[in-house]
Amino acid sequence: MPNTRTLRIILVLALILNLVWANMFAFAPDLVARLYGLPIFDGMHAFLSLSRAAAFLLLAIIALLALLRPVRFRAMTLVLLVAYFCFFLVDVVILARGQMTVGALLPEMIAFVLLMAGLVRFVPFQNESAPSRAREGAVVTNESP
Repeated sequence: MPNTRTLRIILVLALILNLVWANMFAFAPDLVARLYGLPIFDGMHAFLSLSRAAAFLLLAIIALLALLRPVRFRAMTLVLLVAYFCFFLVDVVILARGQMTVGALLPEMIAFVLLMAGLVRFVPFQNESAPSRAREGAVVTNESP
């Protein structure tokens, strides 16, 4: 079984950040509006803020599941990796269009890149065939037939 201490630390950080972001988008949209420099004009913007909160809450649940069993649920870790990459791409597109300033998006972009780098570096990959042979009771020898 691989050592997953560092991965667990990264998953705890991801869990905490996702919960903080979910709470901010759900319960403090005015704070989010000040941080991003974009006012919430109408009900549609409030709906989109709640939708982003739901996405971060889902990512927090995924991070918690991956934290509980990092080797067995490594697919959850890969889902987190893809989600953070997609959020990073959204930020890049927003910057390319000139819709927001770099100062508003830079902190979250740095957080996404650091989380992605940690997940890529410490996600546990193991040989799938070796454990299944050991479970079946097969004896593996280095002798040639």
